[in-house]
Amino acid sequence: MRLNRIKIAVVTLLMFTTSVSAFAEGDDFNIWGSVEVDKSITKKWGVSAELEYRTNDHVSTTDRWSIGIGTDYKILSWLKADVGYSYLHSRIATSTTKKGNIIPAYWQPRHRAYVSLTGSVKFNRVKISLRERWQFTHRTSQSVPKYDSDGVTPKDDEVIESKNKNVLRSRLQVEYDIPNCKLSPYASFELYNSDVIEKERYTVGCEYGINKKNKVKLYYLYQNKADDDEPNGSVIGVGYTFKF
Repeated sequence: MRLNRIKIAVVTLLMFTTSVSAFAEGDDFNIWGSVEVDKSITKKWGVSAELEYRTNDHVSTTDRWSIGIGTDYKILSWLKADVGYSYLHSRIATSTTKKGNIIPAYWQPRHRAYVSLTGSVKFNRVKISLRERWQFTHRTSQSVPKYDSDGVTPKDDEVIESKNKNVLRSRLQVEYDIPNCKLSPYASFELYNSDVIEKERYTVGCEYGINKKNKVKLYYLYQNKADDDEPNGSVIGVGYTFKF
């Protein structure tokens, strides 16, 4: 019986992934991976650290790697607050200026901070949560090499100006607790809002609790618009969390 429940969850995930992948045909496809460490200080307060790696251009190049720290606090039984900081090191692809000059690929550092509130309710084995997150990203200024249209003759360096960006991320998520099963399927829909709706993100996945300290997750994600932070298209993600 337990094996049947696991099969149903896995088949459902694969069917959804296949259907959305067909819808998103022609977009970019990439892989994201993360490792997270969580520590409970008290019953209400916890801290965490995460290392993440992402690919780009159909898994052919590195898109970015990042390291972040955060803390969360359960204000009420149904309401949680969290804050965090991440350092992002992103690879910017080769580009051509309006004058036809070539800027080779380069690495760009960014600093990101966030504050969020998450409210949740449970109906039997179904958990519904809404997270509102304010996210601030600072891109540092830097000078990068620039070449003539022949790609060989050096030109004066291109100055990349610093830039700040504020985004409100609204995520609605549904989780299901399968009886007598370590698999927990979930699905979510997220909007990125910066004066206007910038991007929509759809995610479906499963978490598997190996034991009380170790957990893994596998998910499929699709986002419909590229920006200076992420490409559009499909993502297969895998994550590992260690709690102590």
